[in-house]
Amino acid sequence: MVKRSPLPLKPNLRVAARRAIARTCRQVAAVSLAVTVAGAWSCASAPPPPPAEPARVAPDPRLQPPPFAATPPPSPAAREDQRTAERREILDAAWRTVRDKHYDPTLGGLDWQAVRRRYEPRALSAPDQAAFYRTLNDMIGELGQSHMMITGPGAADEDSEPSASDAGGPDAASATAAAGNDIGDPGLTIRVIEGRPTITVVRPDSSATAHGLEPGMLVTAIGGRPLTALASHRRSLRPVEERFAVRRAATHRLQGPVGSKVTLDYIDNQERPGRVVLDRDQPPGPVRQIGYLPPLHPESRVREIAGIGVIGFNVFLLDPLLGEIQRAVDRFVAHHVKGVILDLRGNPGGLGAMAIPVASELVTGPTTLGSMIMRDGTRTDAVTTFAQTFVAKPSLGRTPYGGPLVVLTDEGTASAAEILAAGLQESGRATIIGDTSLGAVLPSVVESLPHGAVMQVVVADFKTPKGVLLEGRGVQPDQRVLETRTGFRGNHDPVREAAVQAILARGAPRRGVAPGSGAAVPAPARGSSADALPSKTARPPSTGAQGKDKSSSPATPPR
Repeated sequence: MVKRSPLPLKPNLRVAARRAIARTCRQVAAVSLAVTVAGAWSCASAPPPPPAEPARVAPDPRLQPPPFAATPPPSPAAREDQRTAERREILDAAWRTVRDKHYDPTLGGLDWQAVRRRYEPRALSAPDQAAFYRTLNDMIGELGQSHMMITGPGAADEDSEPSASDAGGPDAASATAAAGNDIGDPGLTIRVIEGRPTITVVRPDSSATAHGLEPGMLVTAIGGRPLTALASHRRSLRPVEERFAVRRAATHRLQGPVGSKVTLDYIDNQERPGRVVLDRDQPPGPVRQIGYLPPLHPESRVREIAGIGVIGFNVFLLDPLLGEIQRAVDRFVAHHVKGVILDLRGNPGGLGAMAIPVASELVTGPTTLGSMIMRDGTRTDAVTTFAQTFVAKPSLGRTPYGGPLVVLTDEGTASAAEILAAGLQESGRATIIGDTSLGAVLPSVVESLPHGAVMQVVVADFKTPKGVLLEGRGVQPDQRVLETRTGFRGNHDPVREAAVQAILARGAPRRGVAPGSGAAVPAPARGSSADALPSKTARPPSTGAQGKDKSSSPATPPR
């Protein structure tokens, strides 16, 4: 066989061949980058054959899990049993909390076991959670004390605005749209004046101001519901409690998610009926969250009127209010004011211990505010109580204000605000002007209960320096001011104006003397009814001497 030599390629074909071989090598190299093998592929050798796949073995049917079956929904009877069990756990925890933590081991002689036997069947068979929590509150209401409350998922607030399914209209729609926002209000304070719900304060730059609402106007409905009927209570309410209940109901109905709306029906100061749709504004003051309480917006109001310093704040909270109060006192001392008015109207209290540092800014020596009687949890051999005394004295490095001092109170003054007012009154440091306070001073704590419920429970009693129990009685004013609807017109404040006149007239009013009239107004006897009226009542003086108002913050009227 003749061996032939290969034919030589033309130069241009040799170039084309080299380019084809190069392209093939690049393609192979690109593929090889994605595969990890021992060694490298090249254009000179073919890739190894892929390994043979192992034969698949069918699984043994005996080892397979049973087919998935959805859990059947619980039967109505099972759901009922679970709800009853949860309710019993909540009731039992609440009942034991009162038994073990109330300051009075005897509960005032109340048979607590018998109370449980009476209320437990009603609570467990309640048709819904709202009725269940109402029954629990009726149970602890047998104690007849303030600062006792149980709430939880499904509990209804009888004072709150109806839900979207009940209300309809712009109120419900906007509340639903703004759900989850901070809680706001349109800037109104509504109180019972001469027996009728009346606007007493309109916050500047609020929705209420923008819609032309003024102090002195009557309120007939909020959110489409009349503001006259009170929620049912186990016991009859004292007159001051009735006024507070209406005030609280108005506040709750006005509140809602910021940006939502609420309707208000009114009678203006010319006796013409009207209706307005108000926006719920962002409340003034920073946001503070404490424990189980809803978000709080602490706010102070500091100003000077006719050379008299005025301090007001809406809750007893150290941060940021104590620093603001101290700066206000520094300003009043530097300005040599003629007197100071401490406005505690509408202040529901808060942190009871804050009464001490506030009083320390207003006394020049040790001053007793009262005593707490608490249960001794350190004893295991017996159940005993002990007392803790509140003593205020000037703080190191601070210059307190020692001039004439007047404290303003009304039905919204409660708890720590009452402790402070009563201590300053009984020590002779201050004169009280206004109306009887609420009489709800028992120190309390908030405890968690099973299944998301919470409970506020009383842990101490309180006595003034002279041994007076303020619970159910309240602070009695040295000078009671008769508030009328016409007295609020024109943005007047009859109680504050009476305090200004009293300080201007004689530095500070003598107890039981109405300023400007010389008529005696006897202070209520200690131990008398919380709503006993003096034989004569001071009317507010003319407002001409209200004087120039120099404010260090926006001119927000005291609540």
